[in-house]
Amino acid sequence: MISSLLFPLLIQSATPYGSPIDPVLRPSEPKPEASEVPPPPQKVAPKPKRAEDIRFDQCIDQAADDPGRGLLAANKWQIEGGGHLARNCLGFAYAELQQWDKAIPEFVQSAEGAQTAADDRAAIFWSQAGNAALAKADYPLALDYLRAALEQGTLDGLLKGEIHLDMARAFVALDQYDQAKAQFAWVHEIVPEDPLGWLLSATLARRMGDLALAKSDIAVAAKLVATDPAIALEAGNIAYQAGDIVNAKSNWEQAVKFGPDSEPGKAAARYLAQLVDGVED
Repeated sequence: MISSLLFPLLIQSATPYGSPIDPVLRPSEPKPEASEVPPPPQKVAPKPKRAEDIRFDQCIDQAADDPGRGLLAANKWQIEGGGHLARNCLGFAYAELQQWDKAIPEFVQSAEGAQTAADDRAAIFWSQAGNAALAKADYPLALDYLRAALEQGTLDGLLKGEIHLDMARAFVALDQYDQAKAQFAWVHEIVPEDPLGWLLSATLARRMGDLALAKSDIAVAAKLVATDPAIALEAGNIAYQAGDIVNAKSNWEQAVKFGPDSEPGKAAARYLAQLVDGVED
């Protein structure tokens, strides 16, 4: 008989896959008669990048490749009057070094500067401040900055969905599950093909004891990404909490198969070992 086990079933904060969103296909239309065919559109030359935008891209690339050199380049640019773009690059370099205390104020000042300059990247810069605060585990501050990103009214699609996903994660960390659940509803509406949103909402539903919703959400995640170890791990967690040991074991075995060296795969292996120990006891 299986002994009473207490598995540390924690919400997953990241998974190794991306979240591509397929374009919406327009229905086919009847071909116009030859006489109705409009003339071909005039080609419009792409708008050339401004010098500061080129330097910004170069600074970000440098900070990504070598954060230390990125800091030097961003500071030099800031001294030369680089303004909010130089500050954003500085924040990015600090974030690459995981120096969140230094990254956050730089991202905030870059966002404020972008708003003042009517730069439509302000929402992105606020979201970066929110991400950095989330990484620092300052969840109330993260929520403030993520709300500021949404208030710009310039985000849509995947970017907007990611803001709501980050807000959901912050609410979960604050044990404010109802608010987190509301954010996941936005994620599912805006980016229904993002498997991470379904995985995390399934984990939250399990925590809240809503196993029917948890099973439904994890099934969507598994349909979107069939061989992800984190999704298989959570499917096993949900089955275990429902008392379905057979399916729990099957899903954990799948998690180990999909990613034996991944954190979800290693966690699943531990749970399987505990099951064996429980049976032997």
